[in-house]
Amino acid sequence: MSQGPATTIEAFGENACLDPRSAEEWAALERAGRRLLEHTLERYRVLGDRPAYKPVPARVKQALSEAPPRAGLGVEAALERALELVAPHGPGNIDPRFWGWVLGAGNLPGMLGQWLATSMNANVWAGDQAPAWLELEVLRWFRDWFEFPETSSGLLLEGTSSANTLALAIARHRATRGEVARRGLSSQPPLRLYCSTATHVSIVKAAQLLGLGRDGVCLVPARADGRSDVAALERAIVADRQAGLEPFCVVGSAGTVGVGALDPLLELRALSARHGLWFHVDGAIGALGYLSPELRPRFAGLPLADSLAFDLHKWGQVPYACGCLMVRDGALHRAAFAVDTEYLSTTDTGLTCHGSPAFQDLGPGLSRPDRASKVWMTFMALGSERVVRVFEANVAQARWLAERIEREPQLELANAVDLNIVCFRYRARTGGVDAGPLQERIAAELRASGLYVLSPFRVGGVPCLRVALSNHRTRTEHLEALVQRVLELGRRAVEEAPPG
Repeated sequence: MSQGPATTIEAFGENACLDPRSAEEWAALERAGRRLLEHTLERYRVLGDRPAYKPVPARVKQALSEAPPRAGLGVEAALERALELVAPHGPGNIDPRFWGWVLGAGNLPGMLGQWLATSMNANVWAGDQAPAWLELEVLRWFRDWFEFPETSSGLLLEGTSSANTLALAIARHRATRGEVARRGLSSQPPLRLYCSTATHVSIVKAAQLLGLGRDGVCLVPARADGRSDVAALERAIVADRQAGLEPFCVVGSAGTVGVGALDPLLELRALSARHGLWFHVDGAIGALGYLSPELRPRFAGLPLADSLAFDLHKWGQVPYACGCLMVRDGALHRAAFAVDTEYLSTTDTGLTCHGSPAFQDLGPGLSRPDRASKVWMTFMALGSERVVRVFEANVAQARWLAERIEREPQLELANAVDLNIVCFRYRARTGGVDAGPLQERIAAELRASGLYVLSPFRVGGVPCLRVALSNHRTRTEHLEALVQRVLELGRRAVEEAPPG
């Protein structure tokens, strides 16, 4: 009888294993590891000596579009290719002059923690495994630091956008007494949540994902200082109830994404309590400032939130990506996501023994990376006090920059500085120069230089130069150099403008 294609284990031998297959391959892997470490450390030693950002050249984009070879290049050749094509062309947020958007700068002990996590390749869905217990410990740190009760719960996630979505899902579960989980949204009256127009867009996206729709979000115009208008929010809640809608949640910001304004959290907590609504705080930008005794008074009401979402990869300087959700009512948190299944049940012994962590009951995901190791390494290696000093330093730098701008007749502040974001403009003193295009020209020239990375923003409908200080490597001399460069570019633009 003829035989078909060989499918026995002998046909494959050991070739299916992806580990090195010889002493030389092991040696090559070790050399590659050392090469990467040396390259990384050398790069960090010279930060600030070269442009923060360089556009990706066409030749690099072309090279990155190539398919992998059928026979591998080998680890050393592949690494050298990565160091040539990938390493030089990140967004630049590790540089001390990167102030665009609100991106953290990372830290080297945290990098080692991420390396450790990758080497273990753990899936932290649950179980009696060190990464799971470590996540519980990290969550206990933040529970205590934010003064949440022992009955609260938490979860490490890829960022605040995901944490906001989960928080609103829990709020929805509470408002509908779990009926949405069983019967869907069609069984309920239209739900509405309330926040200001300065709230991060992730809240609107979360509403879309949760079936509430964009119309389920009542965006009340923010005050001139960027903070939520509590009286206007209350009027909207009352009007919607009278119209037959179902208010269920109020969202406050511990630092708005645009100008870093701090919402009146204590007033929003009281508003939510008066109307029986869930109070969620989006703390992606600034919530970690609560860890500083110096900054804490600015965040009055934060520990009273029903849920709190914040990023560790922004001000916390933890390598990307890592955010956190804290929920005051841990039992409600579990009720919103837990589903009984045989293959996820616990056992008397082994990996999923009774009493071990069960993160799959606190969110939708089952495949979860070890995010705790890089957080643990950051705080353990550097100490919590040193990390907290970053928050204090960035706030002091924002205040310094604001005062520096106010001393320059050619510059003007565009926002009151609450926290760590400064928006300003070059004054257009010539009739033929329009303020908006002037700021855009200055911003474009800053971008072209690669030396200073700022992100686009408008205050009062007029473009401005936005400096978001969430970088532990920034020094005042970097900010002074930015001011001088803006003055130079502004003067040149005005001089070159056609007569009005």
